Amino acid sequence: MAAAAAGDGEAMRTLYEALASRVAGYLEFRGAADPDGLTNDVFVRVLPRMAEITGGWPGFRAYVFTVAHGKLVDELRSRDRRPAHTEYDADSDPRTHASAEDQALERAGSSDVLAVLDLLPEDQRTVVTLRVLGELTLKETAVTIGRSEVAIKKLQSKALGSLRRLLSTEPSDPSDATTSEGLR
Repeated sequence: MAAAAAGDGEAMRTLYEALASRVAGYLEFRGAADPDGLTNDVFVRVLPRMAEITGGWPGFRAYVFTVAHGKLVDELRSRDRRPAHTEYDADSDPRTHASAEDQALERAGSSDVLAVLDLLPEDQRTVVTLRVLGELTLKETAVTIGRSEVAIKKLQSKALGSLRRLLSTEPSDPSDATTSEGLR
């Protein structure tokens, strides 16, 4: 960290290599049009500011994902203002597929957890992907998306409960009082 802050190119490359694939994975999963290009943009913005980043490796990692999340939000907002126009193709119309519940059960059978995450609401999916792909703590996740730690805990709990129900092949048992302590 200190060498990168002092401008050491090799140290900067090491930091880039340590996080770039996770950042690109987060951006790709969240729908970035060009996750690799956006990842590069993130590091172009972050690396010159190395001397300003505090908190060592955890602080750096959290800052990188904060910038990545911000860039993603900017891209998605920009895309919403200029929607892409495509010809209608009835064969690829997602409205003709099975219900979300049926899709979740099919995906759970093939262990395609990432596809099941698509069934979560946007804010829950953001929290889970930042916690798992970004390996961010509750506090780092809260700072990254501008919410309180309590809100992050609630979103995480709801998301994990939903995922548990979606991935379960047995009917849910209302007396099951397990908690979502898995991501602390």
